Amino acid sequence: MSVSETALSAAEITRWFIAAAPPPANTFEMALVLGGTVSAGAYTAGAVDFLIEALDCWTGLRDADDPSAPRHRAVLKIVTGTSGGGVNAAIAARALAYDYPHVVRATPNPERGTGNPFYDLWVNRLNLAGFLGTEDVAAGSVVSLLSGKPIDDAAAYIAGYGAFAPQLAPRPVTRSYIADPLRVILTLTNLSGMPYKVSLGAPSLSETFVDHADYVRFAVVYPGRSLAEPRPDEFVVGFADARLPQAVDWAAFGRFAQATCAFPLGFPPRALVRPLDHYRYRVVVLPGDGTRPARVVGRQPDWAQLTPAGAAAPPSDYHFLAVDGGATDNEPIELARTALAGVLGRDPRDPKTADRAVMLIDPFAGKAGLGPAGPTGLVNLVGAIGSTFIEQTRYDSQDLLLAADPDVFSRFMITPQRDGRTGGDALASAGLGAFIGFACAAFMRHDYLLGRANCQRYLGSEFVLHEANPIFANGVWSEAQKQTLGIVADGERFLPVIPLLGDAAVPETPEPWPRHQLDPKIYADAIEARFKGIVESEGGGLIGSSIAWLVAQLGEAKAADLVISRMTQALTAAGLD
Repeated sequence: MSVSETALSAAEITRWFIAAAPPPANTFEMALVLGGTVSAGAYTAGAVDFLIEALDCWTGLRDADDPSAPRHRAVLKIVTGTSGGGVNAAIAARALAYDYPHVVRATPNPERGTGNPFYDLWVNRLNLAGFLGTEDVAAGSVVSLLSGKPIDDAAAYIAGYGAFAPQLAPRPVTRSYIADPLRVILTLTNLSGMPYKVSLGAPSLSETFVDHADYVRFAVVYPGRSLAEPRPDEFVVGFADARLPQAVDWAAFGRFAQATCAFPLGFPPRALVRPLDHYRYRVVVLPGDGTRPARVVGRQPDWAQLTPAGAAAPPSDYHFLAVDGGATDNEPIELARTALAGVLGRDPRDPKTADRAVMLIDPFAGKAGLGPAGPTGLVNLVGAIGSTFIEQTRYDSQDLLLAADPDVFSRFMITPQRDGRTGGDALASAGLGAFIGFACAAFMRHDYLLGRANCQRYLGSEFVLHEANPIFANGVWSEAQKQTLGIVADGERFLPVIPLLGDAAVPETPEPWPRHQLDPKIYADAIEARFKGIVESEGGGLIGSSIAWLVAQLGEAKAADLVISRMTQALTAAGLD
């Protein structure tokens, strides 16, 4: 496939970026945004799992003409994700083709495997013992502080979900609330970068800048459905060897999921390849000036810089190295919003007219700590730099203000809440930069069940619209249903977009705060072995040199002791010791 070096035409811009048809009658459209998490991805996993269960329970009863179920429709159109949120987006993309069991507090022996891909991956598979493995050390290919093998195994697990042994294989299912196709967008931090060229008027005057904030689009086509014409800048993934245009397999999909969660230096960066033409389809909105409206223009890649020496044209494929998408966009809200409304559109915000919304699941909303105010040690400085990148890329102020505004019904946000605690303070896995959860399955299980409970509460009391909203018109809600499921606030009645029915109406039960579940010293030998292996590895490079420096600075004390000490401090601060 050749690369088109021409600028986007007005027709292309209108079709792929501006045009956004309103939802059908009695239909509410949703875009799900899954922010960066590290081990707190267990919380997001629980919330997404309950969201799917609630939709299954309601739509199953509705489609069977059960009189308890309102007959309006909710459609999940887009899922965007970054870092651990991107992993959950990838799990959902695959799992939504299957009827899998949901995990609650009473589920017996969950440590043996449940068949639930969200729970099994986060609680049973991603753990510190695996990240401290030395497979890469033995192979002389150390490129990160921690081993990437558990992430490789997780990607293979996602790609193969649904093809297990017969006793574990989930039953294929068709979900009427999934858009055709479901769009999934994963953010990436592109270490190679994409050069863009801006003309400054005269032929010889131009400016080139390199963009490292990247993303990849997928269209997920579920069994029994088809896709005649995908977007020109997306991959397509399907099931059961379906013949689809622009198709890649689930292993290729998994490689991009591995990249979005490749925490810089902590986990291995990922080498990726995609059509260079994808980057032709990036646009920017130029604001109006009072005499003419806002307009959309294409961002033109610098094709000359992308063309190898001696070649007549740039290559069709673009090879690049990527790390965690959270380093440049930790909450891809705008990607979700514009996918719903178009780059010039706005989602209606009034509770009586809103017909689509962005729902953000953010484990870390709440008070954020400040960094150092003066000179500090190297370890603290490295931590402060990491926190700076995370906080700076979390979201724009307008996104937070819109989600918090009680009069805006096009933005919703689920965040941890428990016993008066909010955000990271309510999570057992938030300590040590949210890495502590990988050290203790009980921490991630607590957060998973809390995610389910918080999502249930939110759907029943917050994810609502005024009863006069047209999506509830035309007799799709009976008066009895309104009396049973509606809530009254300030004398006005509001109805849930996703009614809680069947099993989804049974109150979720979180677990007690998981104190005394982790002794950090159990990891001392493994930490020391990995540090020693990295230092002695010829392929250790920068990572090996950094660890060697740390060991030298500590003198006779083991470098592992510093890690154990920090883990212990995190447990004490969270009341988990």
